[in-house]
Amino acid sequence: MTTMRDYARRWLAVLVLLLVGTALWAAKVRVGVLLPLKEQTGRATTLVEFYQGLLMAVDQARQDGTDVDVYAYDCGSDESHLQQVLADPNLARLDVIFGPIDAVQVTTLSEFCRKNRIRMVLPFNTPCPQVYSNPWIYQVGVTQELLYPGIASLITDNLSNSNFVIFRTGEKDARGQSFTEHVGQVLKLRNMPVSELSDAGDELAYDRALNQFRTNVVVPDSRSQTALARMLKGIKEYQKSHTQYRIKLLGYPEWLTYTANNLQDFYKFDTHIYSSYYRNPLSGRVAKFEQAYRQNFGHSSRPLFPRAEMLGYDLGYYFLSGLATLGEYFEADQEAIQQQPVQHYFRFQRVGEGGGFVNLHVQLVHYGTNKTISVVK
Repeated sequence: MTTMRDYARRWLAVLVLLLVGTALWAAKVRVGVLLPLKEQTGRATTLVEFYQGLLMAVDQARQDGTDVDVYAYDCGSDESHLQQVLADPNLARLDVIFGPIDAVQVTTLSEFCRKNRIRMVLPFNTPCPQVYSNPWIYQVGVTQELLYPGIASLITDNLSNSNFVIFRTGEKDARGQSFTEHVGQVLKLRNMPVSELSDAGDELAYDRALNQFRTNVVVPDSRSQTALARMLKGIKEYQKSHTQYRIKLLGYPEWLTYTANNLQDFYKFDTHIYSSYYRNPLSGRVAKFEQAYRQNFGHSSRPLFPRAEMLGYDLGYYFLSGLATLGEYFEADQEAIQQQPVQHYFRFQRVGEGGGFVNLHVQLVHYGTNKTISVVK
């Protein structure tokens, strides 16, 4: 039996939904962009492309019904120029600021954002020790070491029951060697077989390193294209007379830039590449974005990895849509933000009790033997 109290509760629930819906529709997001947009340097084009992608995100957010104000400033590359920009009273009212890019400006803008409770988003790999003490900082580009736990989990979850082979190239690549050392340690702790194979190894060395009863996942200790080429040459030569061995490749983000020359080999060896980003050339969403970019700015995207304009769009829309729907609860419920990026996913995690956020998203780009490309998150 429905009572008057039940009716009252239902009407109250409807009223709350209506009020929330009205608030979301009327949401205003104030965005600041503080980058050296007018400088004449090699990085200037990348910064402008990032800003152009951000403007496309603003257009999309407005089409979604969000009221957006954008305040863009050329903040130069030194502290004094930034201080002049921060004198504008409009900046203290912003919800989010994208920038800076220069390390010398980080401390000043960090304190400004802490004082005014503004989210400070570092789009590129700008060093920012303040992220560990300022809760308003978001750092997108992080060191490879911070991604190791996520990479290791992806590898063990998706390439289990394999024999991992570290291919020693003889090259000096600190990041590649750090990665293979860390992964090797994690795999051994999980009782997964790990062996080593030298670039100069003969057929007997391959016999010792590879396992004919398991899938062999081979990863070089260098990220270079020459190291990949030498590794592929040795593996293919060995497989000619040892067809019973199943071999896969595990590689680095840099391999995405080698795809044009190695696509068929990536397919053949069921290759997995870890990366924090991926632009899928076969995606209709990517094609639509690139067409819109050409129409808006009169030129095509540059073939860079990653694409700066796509980073600007994905990062801009992540914060615009999140702030429009979550408002002051943005930090508490970021998992509720729906992401349909063209290149970058984001998974921000707070560092320390009083710290800000770092982007720990990592994924595996999988080139399958059926000549398909997929992303494993």
